[in-house]
Amino acid sequence: MAGYVQGKIRIPNLPMGKVVDENGFASDDEQTFRQTLISSLQDNFGSEGCVVPSQTTANITTIQDNTYIDQATGNTVYSCQGGTLVYDTDTNQLKVAILSGGIPTFHVVTVV
Repeated sequence: MAGYVQGKIRIPNLPMGKVVDENGFASDDEQTFRQTLISSLQDNFGSEGCVVPSQTTANITTIQDNTYIDQATGNTVYSCQGGTLVYDTDTNQLKVAILSGGIPTFHVVTVV
């Protein structure tokens, strides 16, 4: 996505190398993956609640407007899913993506 600045990686990518070494122990890649995954889960899904990803207003707009071409149909599809939650660091607001006709729009979540 042009102009999009990736935030903190919350779930690490699965390593593509060996899971175990020649002695049957977890490989360095596997140990790093597990440590990163556990740390990420503890940081973002702890006993104090779930931390919603933070983005600037400009990045939220970029996420909202991002599209790709579906290879099976040739149609343009929005990548942002309905229900996506983000915290807008510029406005200090929690926002959620609502789909209308397949087009996402972020709206401020109002707590009453």
